[in-house]
Amino acid sequence: MANNIPAIGIDLGTTFSAVAYVDETGKPAVLKSSEGNSVTPSVIAFTDDGYVFGEEAKRLQALGEANIASFFKRQIGNRDFYWEFNGKKYDATDLSSLLLGKLKADAEAELGCSVSKAVITVPAYFDNSQRNATVEAGKQAGLEVLRIINEPTAAAITYGFNQVGKSDFTGEKTVMVYDLGGGTFDVTLLKITPEMIDVIATDGNHQLGGKDWDARIMSSAALQFKEEYGIDPLSDIETSNDIAVRSEEVKKTLSARTTATIHFVCNGNKGKYTFSRMQFEEATADLLEQTRTLCGQVLLEAKMQWQDIDGVLLVGGSTRMPQVVDAVREMSGKEPLTNVNVDEAVATGAAIQAAIDTAAGHPSELLLETKQKKIARLTIQDVTSHSLGMIAENENRTAYINAIILRHNSKIPSSDVRPLQFKTTENKNDMELEVYLLQGESEHPCDCSILGRYVFSGITHEPKGMAVLEITYNYDKNGIVNVSGKQKTTGRALKMRTEPIPADMSWINGSPRNQHRGTIGEHITVIVAVDCSYSMNGVPMEKAREAAKQFLHKVELSHFSVSVMAVADRIELMCPPTQNAKQIEEAIDSLDCEGFTVGFGNGAQPFTEAKQIFDKIDGAKFIIVLTDGVWEEQDTAIKEAKTCHAAGIGVAALGFGAANQEFLREIASCDENAMFTDLSRIGDSFSTIAQVLTQGSRELTI
Repeated sequence: MANNIPAIGIDLGTTFSAVAYVDETGKPAVLKSSEGNSVTPSVIAFTDDGYVFGEEAKRLQALGEANIASFFKRQIGNRDFYWEFNGKKYDATDLSSLLLGKLKADAEAELGCSVSKAVITVPAYFDNSQRNATVEAGKQAGLEVLRIINEPTAAAITYGFNQVGKSDFTGEKTVMVYDLGGGTFDVTLLKITPEMIDVIATDGNHQLGGKDWDARIMSSAALQFKEEYGIDPLSDIETSNDIAVRSEEVKKTLSARTTATIHFVCNGNKGKYTFSRMQFEEATADLLEQTRTLCGQVLLEAKMQWQDIDGVLLVGGSTRMPQVVDAVREMSGKEPLTNVNVDEAVATGAAIQAAIDTAAGHPSELLLETKQKKIARLTIQDVTSHSLGMIAENENRTAYINAIILRHNSKIPSSDVRPLQFKTTENKNDMELEVYLLQGESEHPCDCSILGRYVFSGITHEPKGMAVLEITYNYDKNGIVNVSGKQKTTGRALKMRTEPIPADMSWINGSPRNQHRGTIGEHITVIVAVDCSYSMNGVPMEKAREAAKQFLHKVELSHFSVSVMAVADRIELMCPPTQNAKQIEEAIDSLDCEGFTVGFGNGAQPFTEAKQIFDKIDGAKFIIVLTDGVWEEQDTAIKEAKTCHAAGIGVAALGFGAANQEFLREIASCDENAMFTDLSRIGDSFSTIAQVLTQGSRELTI
């Protein structure tokens, strides 16, 4: 056995866990537990002498022992949820660290050497607190956690590694990983090549797994017992544990046979109930439908259809259920991919990632065999599982919203720097900014997870009473959030501390108008009006979309609303003013002139409709017009633009190609706001406008 293993891979599962490593020949292999098995039940039994793990703990659970901890992974990251055994409280992080310690010890015994480094897997849909807690559990178990990776990604690494070993695999495959474990479900789309595993999109539910299928058998058996004897067997903890184990056995039996029987005893009364596979599938049809829905959502997010998928890879022990295989076959129109071990694929993928990470520092260690060279070359690109946002006010200060900064399914590591206006006070040189960060896709903060309360201090007064703070938001390689900030004019880094989240957060359901406004500058609403006439077809439209997205990424949606308008012979509002980054990006992507949806020429102008929109909105208002041609009704456009100027609406006119420079000056709110540029510099112009607006200028002096 090897005596110098750089790192191991650990599948820290809800129901079963596994450990793997890459040997000296470059081959990934699963390590046996102390019981001689490739997987270890994620169960801990507390005894008078301490605790026991795995198979022995599972046996005690089957005997109805009460002091059993199982399925605790579902509560990891939740510090308010804990178990109490032998007078001591344990949260899910504590229990996970105990289990990781057991896995580490078993790996060391099998390898004959100490192990200190590991890659640990998590469900793709784990949020920030769950990921942090997993890293913390590893540290408590005496492990240096090289990184955590998503379980479907780990399984895809194993699949991709196996494919790379085949001489006929030279191209690209698009694969869906359908990962249904004991306690969680993830679905992930990936592109796999000989050199790269590139995650496209992921979705999931960390509260959906094989346990929920078990629970349907459990509740049905308990109901029949109650009808027969008038006693609820689930009210007794020991009987409940016994039924839970037996229900899991029935589920597994029904994967191989068409009927199965459950037996148990409560208060001396014997229960014996038979289930058919058809009954079981009917009772759990809604659970399976949830996985179908999530598969559809991830395809929609990736803008793909089932025919775009080369195959569906089944991972997780619960995919052995015939109903799962049938559903995947029906959805995809293809036989599921089966060339990985559903119980071991995640652990071996983690081991390959561990080998890659350790090879980065010691490349010679992975260059012993041809296959190891392939490991060393393999690049894995993952994505964020949740959008990252902050609590902000909407444009009319009538509600709090989730202003998304980094979108769900962005590549990781990812980072974004957002400028923020901050009102400063004279003779006060240590002001503070409070930011509440959110994870989630909903526009409503109460439907999202509150990651933390970040307080930036050391902000100094600026002469005009308005400072620009640059806040950096970052998802690291583990999908964990990091935040930092600096004051732009001074260039000094701001101090940052995290404060406890108040127990009472009911204020986010109220109106900001009834509360203290704080120190953020006034709200700014911008309408981006893009020429969509025929002359913009092709590269000009591509550059226009890129520039509009550049603008979007340079403004802070906590106090900016953005609207997108298509202009040609007609006007089409692609999206109303919103602080929803996803909605704005989708509107920008919809800008098109190939289909002539708003006409062929330049017969319309945006100013009349823009003013009608602005009449209902408070705060600063601006229009950015981008055009490459001569408008047909120039006099009307100039007249309506000047009406906007008189109403305090700033106008920036950007032109290139055949645009009329004098016309641009007429519609702009000041001469400096009329810009004639070339196609390659449109993005720079939009970025400059974003910077000027962020600095609080009421005029777009560029």
